[in-house]
Amino acid sequence: MNIRQLAKEQEDYVIKCRHYLHAHPELGEHEVETTRYIREQLEEMGIPVQTFEGITGCIGTIEGGQPGKTVMLRADIDALPIQENPGKSYCSVNPGVMHACGHDCHTAMLLGAARILSEHKAELKGTVKLIFQMAEEIGRKSEEYVKRGALEGVDAIFGMHVWSAMDLGSASFESGERMACSDRFTIQIHGKLSHGSAPHQGRDAILAAAAVVMALQSIPSRINDPLDSLVVTVGMMNGGTKENILADHVELVGTVRAFNREFRAGMPERIKELVTNVAKGYGCSADCDYYFGPSPLINDDEELVELARKAAEKELGEGCLKHLPKMTGAEDFSVYMEHIPGVYGYLGFRNKEKGIVCSHHHPSFDIDESVLCHGSGIYAQFAVDYLEKKA
Repeated sequence: MNIRQLAKEQEDYVIKCRHYLHAHPELGEHEVETTRYIREQLEEMGIPVQTFEGITGCIGTIEGGQPGKTVMLRADIDALPIQENPGKSYCSVNPGVMHACGHDCHTAMLLGAARILSEHKAELKGTVKLIFQMAEEIGRKSEEYVKRGALEGVDAIFGMHVWSAMDLGSASFESGERMACSDRFTIQIHGKLSHGSAPHQGRDAILAAAAVVMALQSIPSRINDPLDSLVVTVGMMNGGTKENILADHVELVGTVRAFNREFRAGMPERIKELVTNVAKGYGCSADCDYYFGPSPLINDDEELVELARKAAEKELGEGCLKHLPKMTGAEDFSVYMEHIPGVYGYLGFRNKEKGIVCSHHHPSFDIDESVLCHGSGIYAQFAVDYLEKKA
């Protein structure tokens, strides 16, 4: 099976799918029409489709001609609340919603891979499952599929992201830490009202909150091992009613980005202890709430990483593999990797000659579409190689 050639043959189809999806974006958890479109495409290929009560997205299953393991390929399908800049013939027709991250590309590429694999299913030594996942931009929504049994019987999972910082023709599939967790904390500081001319009669929640913001930076700078990347950011500070009144309540909302799983697990208690003691020093009290978002994404299965690297080389040629530094952005593909072995990587599409240089989440975001058929090829090649190796 010459997957590289087969992928090239799907180029027009994959671009057509991408244009439709790009023009009809939907926000996370609301991808109703997107799911309908994907389902129609898969059913036209003769692929059985599974949907789930209460959530969007779906799974297609391709049963191979021979028994074997089961590998899952994942694409995310949601868009972003961004107004797209005009100029494309396939611009979003939904005001204020845009595929500005490339999820339309992932979906189209996986549909292309579905065509390749379904047309040659007799040669497959096992089963390929195609998961089209909702709401990646929201957080841990991939967990909804896990709860509904989507990973039952699956032996490994593969995913990738088109990446604006990498040139067309390049790819990155590397071992170790790739993306950080994305956790959220909310802190409530409780003080006592008083007039600004008599601060001694109150307890200034704003002053205490300011001290808390500064103290939180002691966690990455003095408590965390400096060799382990850690970011603690307070992005929202809300409180006060008037310029001459001491606030009796302030809310702080922030995020934690970490790679060290053990250290991350202890963050709620560290934040609570520090915040409580600092607030107490200003005569205030504090409540803390911590939400664990997507886990750190760490490629720790060397066998799968090597399979992914070889799949990329077969599709893009020798020399395509490039180093991409780990990032403190997050990706809820990591939730799947909490349950089964997986590997995740990046596919470059940046093309300065064509002016395709915008970063993800930009209103003018676009890709060099010649990358799409290669993405389909890498998806399909990984699945075939994994099933062959495990046969």
